Amino acid sequence: MTRTTRKLSSTGVYHVMLRGINKQNIFEDREDRIRFKTGLSDAKTKDGIKLFGYCLMSNHVHLMIKAEPDSLSRALKSIAGNYGHWFNMKYERCGTLFQDRFKSEPIETDAYWLVALRYIHQNPLKAGLCRRVDDYQWSSYKDYLGSGDGLTDTTEMLAMFASEPSLQVKLFKDFMEEESAQKLADFDDVVRFSERDAQEKMLEISGAKNVSEFQALSPEAQKQSAHLMRATGISIRQIVRLTGMPFGLARKA
Repeated sequence: MTRTTRKLSSTGVYHVMLRGINKQNIFEDREDRIRFKTGLSDAKTKDGIKLFGYCLMSNHVHLMIKAEPDSLSRALKSIAGNYGHWFNMKYERCGTLFQDRFKSEPIETDAYWLVALRYIHQNPLKAGLCRRVDDYQWSSYKDYLGSGDGLTDTTEMLAMFASEPSLQVKLFKDFMEEESAQKLADFDDVVRFSERDAQEKMLEISGAKNVSEFQALSPEAQKQSAHLMRATGISIRQIVRLTGMPFGLARKA
């Protein structure tokens, strides 16, 4: 079967997922998770990647990485290969530990970057592994609060919220702990609307003939349309891109 060409990010930022083969567990204890984090640290040094976020679940891993395409593939191959070899030695198993190919979603906007990182940090919460986002030990969340081990590159993300460090953390924390029902299509196996289908649905719902007419609608009518668009499965990112609505307004709608 021919592989689909991986989508490239103009910003160099990607949401990446590694999953255990046949969805098997890839972490059994604390030592395993520490070993995997060591691999992430090594990749930052050897391959020059930036790590903006991570979450280690039982049978999969979410990563937010900035890298050139070749560096991304090289880093993920090294991380998965070295950890898989170590895991097999420890548990006396043979064969591939991870699915054949990692998934990646390009992050093109600051708005989607924020939403994707919140999705990553809320994974344990939605899986019932903790009651609060900051209760989970194996994610980058505590690095952003200043109480982690510093593996994550947090400066660029925090700067999106404010220039004052103490305010940065407060606003970041507020946003990350907001309840979010949004799913990211590549990682939740839900149907993704093509741009054309999403645009047709947007025009159908709003009654507008084009984007200009949509933008001429009252703020309340735009919010109602965005709410209905989201209810049909169109992502917030697509709503923002197709309508020109500010991210914050689309998210509230």
